Amino acid sequence: MLISPVRWSLLGLGLAVVLSAAYFLNRGVLVGSRIETAKLSDAYPVPFYKKHCRYLFFNGIQQVWTASESTREEAEQSSCASLKSEPVIHRRRKPSVPG
Repeated sequence: MLISPVRWSLLGLGLAVVLSAAYFLNRGVLVGSRIETAKLSDAYPVPFYKKHCRYLFFNGIQQVWTASESTREEAEQSSCASLKSEPVIHRRRKPSVPG
C-alpha cells in the first residue's frame, strides 16, 4: 500500500505540530501576569510591587515571581519571558567519573 506524497506531507506537518507543542509546553508558554502589592512588615508600611508571571506547562499553570519594584508603573514595565528558561522535563546526564 503506497501513501501519496500529499499524505506524507500532511503526516510530516502533523508530526512537526505535535513536536512543537510538546517543546513549548515543556518550556512553559506565557499565559499572563499579575502585580501584587506587598509590605515588608507593619513597622515598615511602605509598599512594594511584585510581578508574577504565569506559564502553561504539561502539568498545569505555574506562577513565577519575577521582579519587585518600588512603584506600580515600574512593575508593569518589567517584562516576562515568553518561554520559561528551565524546562519541566530535564535531560538526564550520566555523572562524569573523575579518572
